[in-house]
Amino acid sequence: MTTTGTVAASADRDRLVRDAERRAVRAAAGATVGVIRTIGGWYWAIFAVVAATIVVLMTRYGSGLDEAVLDSQMGGSSRWVVLVLGLVVPAAYLRLHLAAGGTRATLVAGTVRGALTGGLLIGAITAVYLTGERALFAALDLTWTREFGPPADGWAGIVLTVLTESLVVATYYLVGATIAAGYRHLGAVPGSLYVVVALVPAALVDLATHTGVTALIVGPRNLPGGVGGVLLALAGGLVTVAMAAWLFRMPLRTVALRPSA
Repeated sequence: MTTTGTVAASADRDRLVRDAERRAVRAAAGATVGVIRTIGGWYWAIFAVVAATIVVLMTRYGSGLDEAVLDSQMGGSSRWVVLVLGLVVPAAYLRLHLAAGGTRATLVAGTVRGALTGGLLIGAITAVYLTGERALFAALDLTWTREFGPPADGWAGIVLTVLTESLVVATYYLVGATIAAGYRHLGAVPGSLYVVVALVPAALVDLATHTGVTALIVGPRNLPGGVGGVLLALAGGLVTVAMAAWLFRMPLRTVALRPSA
């Protein structure tokens, strides 16, 4: 074979490898998005019905409400749903992904991409829900306020809600995936210690977006507001997604496909 032929064959192999990697990433991302869309969509549908029922009943038989129902969930409850999905889906999909020709690297890349895409879907649903909840309060002549999360006024508020919630969802999904990978790679005791590390991005994204448990502990009013708060939410959310993705990748690189004897 001539030198030109060898170079051409090598280029063809490289192209085939890249194409296979892209397909594997798309498959992993699709698996993640499909689960988040289905489970997350049903969750929000049920939550919206329950929340609307609470508002109507409290108005008719009680003194009404003066803050968003979502505030009772500290600004966003879907994070716990996607955390559980992150615990289950990537771990269950790993062996199938490798058997189909994927690699651990493509699984990580696809999971991160799927978490972000699924996060945007949940973020959009959250923004629609908040807009509807505010309209319901207005129809019942109730005052609607939010303590947690970014302001939801106007189109800018809606876009900010979509973006920040998508980063929260992506972070929590990857945190769940990290916990599962840590236990699978390290075992019970070291894996439990790794949980503490894995939860750091979740704690930080709560603070950055003024939502969640750590925001409740610190107090939303003690966190930066205005333009600084918006920049913190967006930049901090991107950082926590990157941190969670890195923590997920570390134990997954050498995780066993089956428990050791």
